[in-house]
Amino acid sequence: MGLTWLERETSRRTLPRQPLATDGLPFVAPAIAGSLPDATFSSTPTLSVLRTYVRLLLLFLAFSTFACSDTTLDPFDNDERYFTVYGFLDQLEENHSVRVIPVTRNPELILAPTEDHRIDAKVFSTDLTTGWIREWDHSFEKLDDGTYGHIFRSRFIVMPGRRYRLEVIRADEKMAWAETRIPEIPDAALFEKGPITFSPDSTQIRQEITIPRVASPWDINAIYLLNNQNNGSQPGGGALQAFFFVPYGRSGLRTADGAWRVTLNLNQDTETVRQLVADYRAEGVYDQTPESAMSMGVQVRIMDTDWDPPLGVFDPEVLAQPDLIGNVQNGYGHFGALGIFREEWPIDRALARALGYEW
Repeated sequence: MGLTWLERETSRRTLPRQPLATDGLPFVAPAIAGSLPDATFSSTPTLSVLRTYVRLLLLFLAFSTFACSDTTLDPFDNDERYFTVYGFLDQLEENHSVRVIPVTRNPELILAPTEDHRIDAKVFSTDLTTGWIREWDHSFEKLDDGTYGHIFRSRFIVMPGRRYRLEVIRADEKMAWAETRIPEIPDAALFEKGPITFSPDSTQIRQEITIPRVASPWDINAIYLLNNQNNGSQPGGGALQAFFFVPYGRSGLRTADGAWRVTLNLNQDTETVRQLVADYRAEGVYDQTPESAMSMGVQVRIMDTDWDPPLGVFDPEVLAQPDLIGNVQNGYGHFGALGIFREEWPIDRALARALGYEW
């Protein structure tokens, strides 16, 4: 489902302090009292995703050049390819970036910021639904490997289901370009929730969730909405009204009909969430009023179909095959998209009590 501007802004407002952990650990975002916004908090995963993507693309470039007699690309005999481009649009983010490398006789290897770092390139994106064109800003930045590269950035909100075109243009009007579509799941394609199962000693409480039409999700999070009856007037902290996210990564498996199935460990999730609440209470963010579990759900991030690897497996040897996932015309690389889908449902009294919450 799409995210409105208000819901997106709500999802990005932090609690009185930053989350206790990022990079794959649970984090928390506040909710507006009395509402369940279709938005989420992000600890800016864009750079980590881009780094993974860069490594895969470098492997792709390495494998594709090994088959040639010359491992460098000649600008005068380059099969009309002008730039290598990699990056993606992210529905969860407002700030987007792509890296651009000119196709030249010698590979780009900039070791110091004092070297000539000009680039004959301008980057434009077009929303193919509205026709809105914007120019991206250029920056020259130090990369993870200690070298420097050309990064183009722009800030805007992308909408699910829309196609976007990226163009990288030289002064002589030679151009590389690519298109991507922000993935979406129709609201009618609701998650299939399996029965809640208990171990014989009731120490393990699990539930299978099947995500339709997503054969290979990028990232999965379980969501829990907690609150309490305090209106914030009691000493020792404010009222609790927040969504808590528990990461599941890419855990699960593909089903025969092209969906994805993941098993939620509800009691373990509860322990994770309670530890977060306890840490916030220790800092005076929340008071000691017992919390109630109001709803739970699942949020899944989705890659566009052109970016999704064969069979949903991130195998570097497979991804390194020439032109396997590249979509840049008159160039090399890939310009992709990440979408998001989220669904929530009430927690009934029996489950809330089984998990140890007040009712």
